[in-house]
Amino acid sequence: MKLTTRKTLSEEKYAKYAEILEKTKWANEFSWHQIKRICLYIDPVMAKPGAIVFREGDKDKSLGIIVKGAIDIIKKKKRLTTLTSSQTFGEMSLIDGEPRSATGIAVKETVIFFMREEHLIRLTEDDPVLGVQLLWKISKLISQRLRQTTGLLVDFMGNPDKADSTEPESRAGESEGDQSTPEP
Repeated sequence: MKLTTRKTLSEEKYAKYAEILEKTKWANEFSWHQIKRICLYIDPVMAKPGAIVFREGDKDKSLGIIVKGAIDIIKKKKRLTTLTSSQTFGEMSLIDGEPRSATGIAVKETVIFFMREEHLIRLTEDDPVLGVQLLWKISKLISQRLRQTTGLLVDFMGNPDKADSTEPESRAGESEGDQSTPEP
């Protein structure tokens, strides 16, 4: 009897997580069944305003999905951006294990669903199709951010005159047929 009750409570808890995650734009590419499966591998965390969610230099191999609230991303005491609901952080740390490149501080009460490296590996082993779909989503997020950063770097360095024949015809990482633009 206790095992059934414990299992039922666990199923209810993860169904509640799935309901929360489903309301985010982040989950748009996943079915209800897939969202429920993903929630079996997440660790929810609530951060109060001013709480440090992660520090620059931390070697935490995890991805964070903000499901409620906001986090300021700080580097050298300067706010770079504010991430809000449906946005993620930690994609690079999750994939390559390198230290965090900035600090994240909760702006207001914030709920984050974390997926650690070992959970991603277990998810991929348990459900390879969903694992690949999740990795594909993470890869696209990293690619979009790289394109955005490349665009900002080009703007920062100034636009060279197009008549200069020493410049390549396209930006690094873009093929001639790729006309996509980074999302804001």
